[in-house]
Amino acid sequence: MRPFLVTELQAGKLPRLGILALTLLYIIPGFVGRDPWRYDDAAGFGVALTMMRGTLADWLMPNIAGAPAPEEGPLPFWIAATIEQLLPALTEHAVTRATAAAGILLLLVSFWYGTYTLFKRPGLMPSDPFGAAASRIDFGRAIADSALLILMGTLGVIARMHETTTQAAQLTLYGLFLYGAAIALARPTLGGLIAGAAIGASIATRGLIPATGMLACALLLPAVSPAYRLIGRRWLAVLSAVAIPTGVAWPLALLLYDDASRIHLIQWLDWNRAQLSGIGVKGLLYLGRTLPWYFWPAWPMAIWAAIRWRGRFSEPAVALPLVSLLTSSLAVLVTIEARERDLLTIALPLAMLAAVGLPTLLRSVISLIDWFSVMTYSLIGIALWAYWIAMVTGYPPRMAFSVERVSPGFEHGPIAVDLVLGLAATLAWIWLVRWRISRRPPMIWRAVMLSCGGLVLTWFLLMTLWLPTFNARNTYRDVARSLLEALPQNYDCINTHDVGGAKRASLYYFANLRFAGPERQCGWILRQDDGPLARIIAPVEPGWTLVWEGRRPRDDDERLRLLRRNL
Repeated sequence: MRPFLVTELQAGKLPRLGILALTLLYIIPGFVGRDPWRYDDAAGFGVALTMMRGTLADWLMPNIAGAPAPEEGPLPFWIAATIEQLLPALTEHAVTRATAAAGILLLLVSFWYGTYTLFKRPGLMPSDPFGAAASRIDFGRAIADSALLILMGTLGVIARMHETTTQAAQLTLYGLFLYGAAIALARPTLGGLIAGAAIGASIATRGLIPATGMLACALLLPAVSPAYRLIGRRWLAVLSAVAIPTGVAWPLALLLYDDASRIHLIQWLDWNRAQLSGIGVKGLLYLGRTLPWYFWPAWPMAIWAAIRWRGRFSEPAVALPLVSLLTSSLAVLVTIEARERDLLTIALPLAMLAAVGLPTLLRSVISLIDWFSVMTYSLIGIALWAYWIAMVTGYPPRMAFSVERVSPGFEHGPIAVDLVLGLAATLAWIWLVRWRISRRPPMIWRAVMLSCGGLVLTWFLLMTLWLPTFNARNTYRDVARSLLEALPQNYDCINTHDVGGAKRASLYYFANLRFAGPERQCGWILRQDDGPLARIIAPVEPGWTLVWEGRRPRDDDERLRLLRRNL
């Protein structure tokens, strides 16, 4: 690798107030002012809600209002349910969202400190006999700032991080694992404690595959890097001593509690085994379509870093992101299918590796990234404003009609607060672009500031101006209220047929319906019909009467129907 020099000016500090404000703007929007949304977000919340309203059995066996959820680990929902017990004045959804937001904050902090610890180590920068280079502290801080901006600017991560799911919680655990691996070089005992706890906790979060991937990373590091080889015995001993009891605690509790918990343990093990079926050709094609935009702009920088540092793969600052990138990618490839939410953990080592290449990026490449970010996010911002104005004013009519199709029948409420927040974010983006273009700052992190700032602007506009529209489209609040009105107050319980976990959780939250497990027979059945069956007159089984049917606006392919058993 050709030598390079990072001067004190290039390692200049990103203002702490600025990075704090950017972090808060990244975390808070998306958790404020919305209901549980369909699919994964509502389903994850449903597990936490059942724990909050349930018994010890619900805490041990994750379920959504009586429907078993063996694919969900209990750990993140234990935390939310515990906080709800301590703060009963808050709503269940507010507590769950606050817990998820705290998880993102913990992730970003641990990721920054882990990167900083790696890059302030001696030996990474070439010798500087003239004394012109930045100090190790300044260099490490500049790379850590850059890695954080790359992570927050990664396109596919931001929405998934704001869901109340075990996948988002697993990302936090992976950040803690990387932090433990980084500090282990200087403090192997503490690093082993943190990394081992993250591995063990992963078993009670996303199961055996993510935990195995992190363990494989820990075992491979001493084989790749001499620095990890020196501390490998003590680090791995402490890691194992923590990971094993932490990891077996919940499965052991299931084994010993009762017959139902043992059945749940078997179902959980079957689910883990089913995930190992391999990704297949269809999954590989999906990854080929998804990865280029999902990990933008991190992946081109990471490829450049791997090429530029190819002679120093044994250096811890290169070895840790490379090995963890390999093991986390393999953990995705061995699963039965590829999904966006399962790609999250790859973003952390990819961002860390991308930061390694920033000091050697060509100026022309930096300019290309900047102009791409300015053009892309400015055009997106203009489009968001134009369609929002059309929605509020009805002009231009064609654009207003397009918005109406997104959420039919939606009537916008007061707009003053959203308007002020949106204008403030837009002005901040204009100032950031002007500062970047006019000042041409030499700092390392300049190459990714606009990518991160543009994504945060887009997310902020979506979660302020457009949040009421998205909320109306994705919530089951009105459906739940309509269903509750159709039920008598003295109904016994409700069985379900083909009702997904997200809908079950939303109806349980908004209407507090008395759902029953599959072993109990009730006088009511809530059925979900999809596709063509949702558009026709409901076929009703003999002995049952159709009492109610409903759906969300514009959701023609999904309809809920309530049936009552004839007396």
